[in-house]
Amino acid sequence: MTFWYHPHSGNYQNNSLQTSAVTAVILTYNEENNLPACLQQLAGFCPVFIVDSGSTDSTLDIDENHKARVFHHDFTNHAEQWSWALENLPFESKWMLALDADYLVSDALKHKILTTLETLEANVNGIYVKYRYSFAGSDIRFGGTRHDRLQIIRLGFARLDSSDLVDNRFIVDGKSIRWNQFIHERNYYDRDISIWMAKQDHYAIRLAVEEELRRQGHIKWQGQPAFFGNPDQRVTWLRQQWLKLPLFLRPLLYFLYRYIFALGFLDGKGGFLYHVLQGFVLRIMIDWKIGQLREADVKGDKLLAFKNVMLENHEASVEKLLNLID
Repeated sequence: MTFWYHPHSGNYQNNSLQTSAVTAVILTYNEENNLPACLQQLAGFCPVFIVDSGSTDSTLDIDENHKARVFHHDFTNHAEQWSWALENLPFESKWMLALDADYLVSDALKHKILTTLETLEANVNGIYVKYRYSFAGSDIRFGGTRHDRLQIIRLGFARLDSSDLVDNRFIVDGKSIRWNQFIHERNYYDRDISIWMAKQDHYAIRLAVEEELRRQGHIKWQGQPAFFGNPDQRVTWLRQQWLKLPLFLRPLLYFLYRYIFALGFLDGKGGFLYHVLQGFVLRIMIDWKIGQLREADVKGDKLLAFKNVMLENHEASVEKLLNLID
């Protein structure tokens, strides 16, 4: 089987612009409305592996039509999914381009990869690229949101922070650099507030459990938190400080910081919705669930059992999960 995409349109019609230096890896689950655009951007550019966690829509048909190679692995969380990919996919390249199905790789970034990747110093093992997210018709440019993401990894020199129950953060041995070219996230499903809120509810319970696990010392940050470090080290340092703030006060402080002091109001209507929903409502949901866990005295071995049941059942209700471990 060939792993190359056949170009249908775009700027990369010439086979000389294909590269085998990097393999794109995309995580999927029921992504029939996001995946075609992602794959189209990669058409004719590089080998593509799909790691699917049991899609029941037409995602796998799309993969086949675009001649991507598909692998199956059950989903627990993003960190474990990426760890499995790093350890099990049959890479022939030296680098991995890590993507979600709703990511669009800019032509400028593809050109940078083609012209620069194989000329990097041997001690460079990770590359941060610019990241932009679209929500409700607006590009989120302000509000203190994260603008650099580690998406290009030299294989054999990276691992995942396994303590993260929602996010995935690559930890790279050696040097990381920053490029100014973009990956753009445009999620079709974010148009539906019901779907978006249901997803946030599941994120909220995982983040609540993760925070309690960190406070009680059951899990620790992997990698060194540092305010003046790389973007991931800085985020880790800020999250460490977040744990010290009072519940229910911190969502308000965070929203005011994002929307006023970090200029989130300049993101327009979509920015207002995003900063209110993601920067305030989601944080209220997390604190509410943390309060429920504390009221039920969920700590120690009971908290560890709660985490395992939560991951096994993909349930967001604290009450329902408590019933499963009682």
